[in-house]
This record gives sequence, structure tokens and C-alpha cells, in this order.
Amino acid sequence: MMPDVPASQRGFTLVEMLVALVVFALLASAGVGLLRASVDTQSAVAQRLSERKGVERLRLMFTTDLGQAVDRPTRDARGANEPAFAGDQGGFMLVRGGWSNVGDAPRSDMQRVYWRFDGDHVTRAGQVTLDGSQPRPPIALADAASATMRYRGADGVWYPTWPVQGQILPVAVELTMQAQGQAPLTIIATLPPGPRPVAPLSAEASS
Repeated sequence: MMPDVPASQRGFTLVEMLVALVVFALLASAGVGLLRASVDTQSAVAQRLSERKGVERLRLMFTTDLGQAVDRPTRDARGANEPAFAGDQGGFMLVRGGWSNVGDAPRSDMQRVYWRFDGDHVTRAGQVTLDGSQPRPPIALADAASATMRYRGADGVWYPTWPVQGQILPVAVELTMQAQGQAPLTIIATLPPGPRPVAPLSAEASS
């Protein structure tokens, strides 16, 4: 017969060890789940903030470009005339003023700018010179599953294409875009009131 061992000196039984291991496993699993949920939440928040930042950047550039539109036709790289403003539902091109020139480069303060929806992004591109050059590679400003644009004339009508007869610049441009899984976003930018003619085409052909 084995001698009695005081309770304070007894070891853990197999059942107690198994119970302890099960409890530890449950706590560890819960901890991993909480950590994963926290990481996923942080990632989702970061992505949402990044998307919002992109939209705000797009909104600022969109309204700034259109708010400084000018009536200045240009020539393309082949020498063909281009209107001061032209657009369809997939995008538009315009000439804007107020292009900053910090380094005093030998160029105009006006710029030909292109806005397009490429099927995945709303993009913007600009030319270094007004006449006789190609636009730079476009920069994606915001992800979008769809995007359409339309143009308001001085008669109050929204047109799917521009120009329309008798009008050089629209009064406003509307961009409606929708990112995957999000509600549609509409941005309306107004152009300067009335035509703003600038130097004739021939005066800056070498700019």
C-alpha cells in the first residue's frame, strides 16, 4: 500500500493537464482571432483613408483645372488645329491658365490638359508645351469601376459631347464616378464666366 501524499505535494493529473491545455488553446485561438481582426480593421481603415485622399486630390485638381479654363485653341503634334475645349462621356481636353512655373522654364503659363476614364481609373495628363507636342503619360488619380462626364451649356442644357454649335467653353462639367462596392460620387466644376480669349494661335505656336 502506497503511503498517502499530502494534497499540497501532489502533481497534476492527466485530466487536469488536458483541461489546462484545452483552456490554453482556446485562449490562444481567441487572442489570434482578436489580433487578426485588429489587423484587418487597421488595413481596411488605411485603405479607406487612402481612397478618400485620392478622391479629394481628384476633386481639387478637377475643379482647379476647369476653374482656370481659357479660350485658346492649339495645334497638335501633326500641326492640326484643336479646339480650346472638347469632350465626350469618357473624358475631355482643355487649355487652362495659371500653370505655376517655379523654375522659370521657357514655357507658357497655360497648359493643355486631358482628363480620361481608362476603364479602371480616372486619369489626368498634361502637355509640356501648348502646340506641337504630345501629352505626358497619364497619372491615375482614383480607382473607378465606371465614370462618365457631361457638359452644361450657357442654355442650361447638359450635353454628352462638346463643343456645341455657337459655344466655345461649357459653363460647367460634371463627373460621375463609382468605385467598386461604393456609392456613386458626383463632382461638378464651373468654368470662368464668359469666354476668356487669349493670344491668337500663331502668337504662341513656338511655346
